[in-house]
Amino acid sequence: MQAKYVTAYTIDAKILGEFETILEYVAAPGYARLHGEFSAKRWIFRWLNGERGALSIPGTDNTLSYNVKREKYWLNPLGEYNLLSNLFADWKWGKENNTEDREKGLKTEDEEEEKGEFFTEFYNDIFEEGAVPHISRYQNNGIEEVNGFKSKKWTTSIVTKKNKMFIEEWVVRELPLRDSLFLYIQSTLKSDTSSINRGMLRLSSYDFIRGIDPISQIERLNGSIVMAKLSIDSDKSFLKSASFEIRELYMDPFSASSFAIPKEFERIELVKVNK
Repeated sequence: MQAKYVTAYTIDAKILGEFETILEYVAAPGYARLHGEFSAKRWIFRWLNGERGALSIPGTDNTLSYNVKREKYWLNPLGEYNLLSNLFADWKWGKENNTEDREKGLKTEDEEEEKGEFFTEFYNDIFEEGAVPHISRYQNNGIEEVNGFKSKKWTTSIVTKKNKMFIEEWVVRELPLRDSLFLYIQSTLKSDTSSINRGMLRLSSYDFIRGIDPISQIERLNGSIVMAKLSIDSDKSFLKSASFEIRELYMDPFSASSFAIPKEFERIELVKVNK
């Protein structure tokens, strides 16, 4: 059997318009694949649209990455198992690659500290300087079905006199199938999977609250978020809204074709020059 997990992130920004990123993970014991699709709704940005992916299969110590638009694929250097970071390795194809700079780019500081700073800056870009927000959260009555998940909905509001931010979250108690999929990926790549969703906007009300008020008594919601929506009413903010949802999560019979590079794709060699 193999597990499939599909998530969608949407961001709607002033002037720039709406952007959507779909990430599809497929994994089985010994196999792992990530396929991403990015699409901009406004025609002026559609040149950015495209699909990329990365995969690992038994019998090789390397992971493979590919670019659908260019119909190219390449082997990633030994020991580099971060599927997300390898998706764009072809950007420097045929160019000198400063290994030292590249390694610096892969290093991360204390993630909790960075996350707190991000949400603090995000808050400052939305609300008027010096304003003390009123933060509240309430649970909607009943159970709501979201993409097949029976969930409880929570709404968090962060409000000042002039600006408002609302975060809606649909939460389930647990997602054991997703946990199994991540364990497949972790065992296949022999690495931690904590970086799988790094770099994507997290729509967790708790993160926003902690960035705004580190001593707030509002706790993290118990369970896993299957859908979240962020809406902002502020003249200062460049961001109008954002959303996250789990679109698919299920098991299928194993299919080797799910972990294959199309035959028409051409292999390229990435040049790595040490300075």
